[in-house]
Amino acid sequence: MFHIMRRIFASLPFASVLIGLAGQPAALVLPPTLAACFLLIRDRIIRRRVGLAAWPSDGFARHVLVDDLGWLICLTLLGLPLFLLGAMLRSLVLAG
Repeated sequence: MFHIMRRIFASLPFASVLIGLAGQPAALVLPPTLAACFLLIRDRIIRRRVGLAAWPSDGFARHVLVDDLGWLICLTLLGLPLFLLGAMLRSLVLAG
C-alpha cells in the first residue's frame, strides 16, 4: 500500500509534460486531483485498520497522510513549469 505512492508521485511530472505536449491546460488538474483522492481513500483504509489501537497508530496514519500531501503539493507546483516545457516542445514540433 505504501509503495504505490512512489510510483504515482514519479508519474506526476511526466503527466504534466504529456499534458503540455497535448496542449490541454484544463487537464493539468486531473493527475493531482486523482492522486489526492487516492491519498484520502488510502488514509481511510489505514485508519480503519488501526481501529481501536493506541494513539501512536493514529499518529502514524496522520504522519503518512501529511507527508504524502506535502509531496503532492511540491510535485503539483513542479508540474506547472513542466507543463510549460511540454507546451514549448509542442510549439517547436508544430512550427518545424
